[in-house]
Order: sequence, then C-alpha cells, then structure tokens
Amino acid sequence: MTRVLLLWPGCEGPASGNFGVPQLVLMATHARRETGAHVEIVDLAAERYFGPVDVAKLFEGWDVIAFSVYSSFDHLKCMALAELARQQSPDAVIMAGGYHASARPTEQVFDGSPYDVCVVGEGELALVEVIESVEGGAPLRQTILASNPVTDLDSLPPSDWSYLDRYRPIARKVASQAQVYLSRGCPFDCAFCMERAKREVSWRSLSVERAVHEVVSLHRYLDLRGWTLYVADALFGMKKSWRREFLAALAREQVPVDKLWLLIRVDLVEDEDLRLFADANCGLGFGLESGDPQLLATIRKAGRLDTYLDRMKEVSAWARTHDVPWGANIICGHPGETPGTMERSAAYMRELFLDPKGVTGFLSVDPFRLYPGSPIDTERRQWEQRFGTVFHRPSWWDDGDQEFLAEWVDPSAELDWRTRTRLQHELYGPILRRIEDNFVYRGPAREYFLRAVRDQVQQSEPRTRVHYLGRYYAWLRYLGFREKAEQLMRDDAKLTELTRRRRVAWRPTVAERAQLAPDDVLLDVIERVPRERFVPVDQIAESTRDEAIHLDDSGAATVSAMHAYARSFSLLEIEAGMTVLDLGGGTGYGAAILAELVGEAGRVISVELDPALSARARALCPSNVDCVCGDATDPARWEVDPSTIDAVTVGFALPSIPASWSSALRPGTRLAVPVGEGDAQRLQLVTVGGETRTLEPVRYVPMRRTVPARAAPTKARAKARLPLVD
Repeated sequence: MTRVLLLWPGCEGPASGNFGVPQLVLMATHARRETGAHVEIVDLAAERYFGPVDVAKLFEGWDVIAFSVYSSFDHLKCMALAELARQQSPDAVIMAGGYHASARPTEQVFDGSPYDVCVVGEGELALVEVIESVEGGAPLRQTILASNPVTDLDSLPPSDWSYLDRYRPIARKVASQAQVYLSRGCPFDCAFCMERAKREVSWRSLSVERAVHEVVSLHRYLDLRGWTLYVADALFGMKKSWRREFLAALAREQVPVDKLWLLIRVDLVEDEDLRLFADANCGLGFGLESGDPQLLATIRKAGRLDTYLDRMKEVSAWARTHDVPWGANIICGHPGETPGTMERSAAYMRELFLDPKGVTGFLSVDPFRLYPGSPIDTERRQWEQRFGTVFHRPSWWDDGDQEFLAEWVDPSAELDWRTRTRLQHELYGPILRRIEDNFVYRGPAREYFLRAVRDQVQQSEPRTRVHYLGRYYAWLRYLGFREKAEQLMRDDAKLTELTRRRRVAWRPTVAERAQLAPDDVLLDVIERVPRERFVPVDQIAESTRDEAIHLDDSGAATVSAMHAYARSFSLLEIEAGMTVLDLGGGTGYGAAILAELVGEAGRVISVELDPALSARARALCPSNVDCVCGDATDPARWEVDPSTIDAVTVGFALPSIPASWSSALRPGTRLAVPVGEGDAQRLQLVTVGGETRTLEPVRYVPMRRTVPARAAPTKARAKARLPLVD
C-alpha cells in the first residue's frame, strides 16, 4: 500500500490560528477513495504542542510527501523541510502545492531542488496522479503538473475529519477557530490578489446540501460550541440563489457556533441577505480595500464603483439593524496610492466607523504586500512606469526577513514607504482607537470581535511602528547604504518621538533595576537621549529596551543596558558643573547622558580605544563632550588633567583597579567600576583616598587592549539572508 504524508507547515499568513486544514483533509479523503493509499496528515503548528518534532523520524518510510506551501511566507520553511525529507526518504516523490507554489512553479522544481513535483492549482486530482505514478513503477520526477481543477465539487467525497484525530483533543489549545471550505474560485481581477495563481478562477460551490453537511459534520466531530467557524472560501456566496438557500438551510440546523465568519463582496449584499446572515449567526468580512474611488479604480476593484462605497454605508446600517458583526479590510500603500488617496480614504472611514448611531463593524488596516501570481506581480513594469512605484525587494519570499520585505514598497512617486507608514498611523490610528467605544454589536462573539479591534490598535502603537522603521533602516544598511540610513534616521523626527515613547514605557523597569525612585530626574534624561542613534542602525527596536547591545560582531564593545548607566551615574551623584571621565565610552551614549546631567558649565571626557567608535561618538555627542581615542586604562591617554576630574564611570570590567588611577586622581574622586571576571563581576563604588564599596553582581565586556579587525562590506554581504525577526 502506498504511504502518503500530507504536511501542513504551520502558516504565517491569514490561515494561522485556524484548526482543521480542510484542504488537506479533502485531499486525503479523495486520494484514499481513488487509490486506496494510506494517507496521514501532519500539522506542524499543532505538533508543537506535543513537544519538539523529531524531523528525521517524521519523514521516514513514505512513498509520497506533499507540502502545502500555502503562502509565500511559507516558502523558505517548506523548502528547508523538503530538503530534510529528501535526506530521510530519498526515493519518495516530494510535492509542493498551494498558492505560492502555483505562482512560482519553476522556483519549486529545478535541478537540485528537493521537490520532484509542483502542483499548479487544486491538488486533489494531481495527488491521485502522483500516487498512481508511484504504484505504476514510474514515479513522476522533475514535473510541473498544470492546473486541473475539479469542476463539480460534489464529485469529491465528504471530508473525513478523522484524519485529524491526533489533534482533536488539543484543538482549543492550539487554535482560535475552526475552518471549512464550501466553494472555490473568484472571477474578479483585483490587482493585488494572488487568487489567479491557481489559474482556475471560476466560482464553483458544493451543493447546498453538501455545504451544510460539511459544517454539520465538522461540528459533530469537533463540537463547535463556543468557537468561531471560518469559511475560508476566497469569495463566499457569489450566486445569490445559492447564498440565500444555504443560509436558510444553515439557520434551520442551528449549529451552535459563536459565529460563522465568511468573506464576501459588499456589492453582492442586500438587506435581505443581512436578515439571512443574522438568522444563520454569520459575521461578514469585506475586502473594502480603500475609501477613495480613485484608488479603487486603480486597484481594479470590479463592479459598480460609482455606488460601491455608498453600498458599504447601507450594509453598515442594515447590519446594525439586524445586529450582524462585520469587518472591513483596507490596503494602505497599494501601488498608485498617494497622500491624497490616503487622506480621502481615511475621511470615508471616519464617516463609516464613527457613525454617531454606532457600528457593528471593525476596521482592519493592512499594508500592501506584493504577492507572486497577482496581476501587479505580472505587470510590475507597468506599475513602475505609470505611478513611479518602487518594489524594493520584489522576490521577498527568498529572504529571511519576509515580514518587512513583503511590504517594502514605495507606492508612487508622491509616496515613499516611510511617508506611507507615517500617514497610515496618523490617519487611521485615531479611528482605530475609537471604534471599540462605538461598537454596538451585542451577540455571542462580541469579545472575539473586540479582540480584533484591539489587535488593530496594537498595530498602531509605538512598539510595532519602531519595529518596522527599524527594519527599514536595517535594510538600507544591509544593502550598502549605511551612511544614508544613519542620516535619514537622525533626521526622522517621528522615529525620535516613537523611540522616546518606548523608553517611557520601560521607565518603571529601568528605575527598579537601577534602584531609583520612579520620579528621579536621571530617568527623565535617559528618556530624552535618543539611544537609537548610538547603536548599529539595524538595532533600533532593540535600543528602546533595557538591554545591552553589541556594537560589532566581535561582542567586544557594547552599549550597556539603560539601567546600567542609571545605576552608575546615580552612585556617582552627578551634578551640574562637574567634570566626568567616561572610560570605554563606545559610541558616546553614556557621555550624552552625562552631558545633560553636568550641563553647559560641566565637561565630559569620553575615552574609547576603537577609532571607529570614537569617531562616531565625536559626531553624535554635544559640544560639552570631548571624545578621545586611546587606551582608557592609561591616565596619560585621557587628555585631561586628572586632578580636575570629579567622577569616573567605567564601561568595561577590570580584574582590579589600576594603581595608576588612584595615583593620578585627586582624593575624593568617585569611581563606578565593574571589577572581576565573568560571573564574578561586581560593581564597585570607589572613593579615591577613602572607602571602597562592593555592590551587586554585574556583567560588562572585559577590558581590551586591541581593536578587532573588521571585514570590509561586500556585495555578498549585502545579499545575505536574515533570520526571521522576532
């Protein structure tokens, strides 16, 4: 008997958080009926619940291994898993299918690829063909199977949910909702959508009886009480007669889900539909895309665009009458977008969602992402020429930092990525924050939808915004534009404000770790000094946290955690007018804090061994800081009369305090010094000619006498692939 493994890798895209993998269940059910093969489904997202996955064991003993490359975010992960599968089952036929594989089949099957077969479009008939090739003794190799859609969905067997028996006991622990498919295809031609990657776009549905059976059978198997059931069709209920007959039949079944969630076009919906949706306990998702008619035409949002936005307002009113929850998704930064289209769209959304009568809907705001197989992907040159669109990383799925690169697009000559990001949050953030107070839906899934509202608000918070701006500047550096990145970053007033707000959020933690009162003025200074300027440009988000940051790959130099500076400077009792020596000053972050504390009448001398770091400190620090390049352990290299120094702070650990320091410094000078090696380091507060207090354990970089060699940037380095960002 042929053994077949269908593998779901755990999706990073819109299918994440769902339980059921219904497309694989249907493929398995159909393959068993047609070939008698032994088929198993492995859901790696669910498998993680049981502990580490033994990949070597997972891929042993199969004749066919099929990977669902559902979205482009899954491409690298599936390719890596397929290579492991090839090692463990060298004779197996390894397949790739799904949206991404359909859009880029030649990137799946090529000389040296772990895949033998790429399936374009739907997989049921293709899987049977592969199994039969194995059973016939001539397994398919180096093959791209053209689209072969199922024209009559009722010809497929009903889903056998028992393929998910392993995961049923943990379903509610690993997922937030169940999912099911009732139809296929979407004949519309929206420019951003990758539905056409599957080639067959005609709308086909199960019969009403079969569609209701799929829902009821899943409930009997899984017990959907208290759950949301997501109908994952690309377009639900395109045909009015089918839609209304199905909704009426589903209402009669009274399946006890909290809510059945589905995606439908707003221009298909009428008042009668809202009544039926209410009776069937449905919530509606609309791909509204924009509130600006000009951009809707650019997007090629087919249909009656002259009445499209008016219909959305009508649907909102009908939904309020029938207490039907709904959500509208819009795309910010679609190619052709301008500041004007964004402003007009936001004005429409304010009218729609802040209606004084309340709404039962919520708004989802997503950045444009370039998906392979979409019309924009195939017509990229035309968009570049027509609008001045810049796709900075058009094959982003080949890089590790997919989260950012997928959306790194300048929509038009009038709107670059940074401006789009800023306007998105400035225009839509205030709307998103007010929706919860205006949300009048009171049905059983109210909390489910409020979580969606709050999730959107989180996306406009400083933490998320700093993360994406950080990735932007990081990629400028990776591509060889470090100086440009640093200059843009210094001039970016919005970034400066966002990072300051993140430091404000960290203030209680810094205060506790530094043993300071929450209102200590030293914490005010730490909030004000733009720490992100003193770290590598690819560490902007990290700079807002209370953690040490390496300044180079050697790890020999760091910008210490914020609380480390606060603790040392508070122990030294820094005051206005003092002269402070900062030894091991790095890029000058500590010196910049000290400069504010000592004021214009004071002076800071920052001594750093590394010429590159010292030069950067010189460029970043204010005028009352003198940056000296030299051996910080040698008083002769300090370039200051030691007798004028009031306090010394040290940014590296010493085995012991050099006797030359005590000889050079005047009595009464205070020093905050990390002393010891490794885990034995302790912070010491030393008064020259007086007492030495040994305080808490600390962890600083050790003293160094040489500067590590740095490799010159190369083109290969600029193309380096990065790990996924946390």
